[in-house]
Amino acid sequence: MTKAEILIIDDEVQMRKLLEITLESNDYKVTQAANAKEGIIMAANHPPDCILLDLGLPDASGHDVLKQLREWYTSPI
Repeated sequence: MTKAEILIIDDEVQMRKLLEITLESNDYKVTQAANAKEGIIMAANHPPDCILLDLGLPDASGHDVLKQLREWYTSPI
């Protein structure tokens, strides 16, 4: 069985580490992004099963990231 993949987008290193430890101990595969741009690229190149998104990122609002991801995931090919 394949592990569910979770992408954490958060600029706080300690928060990402805490979430990574907790999620991996519960058998999830975790990837991390430190800012909005990196997170959007990672999600576009390899869509995760779930995204944990900080709303207060330094380079963009988490709401803007969510809007971009929704548009990308729902746009017709």
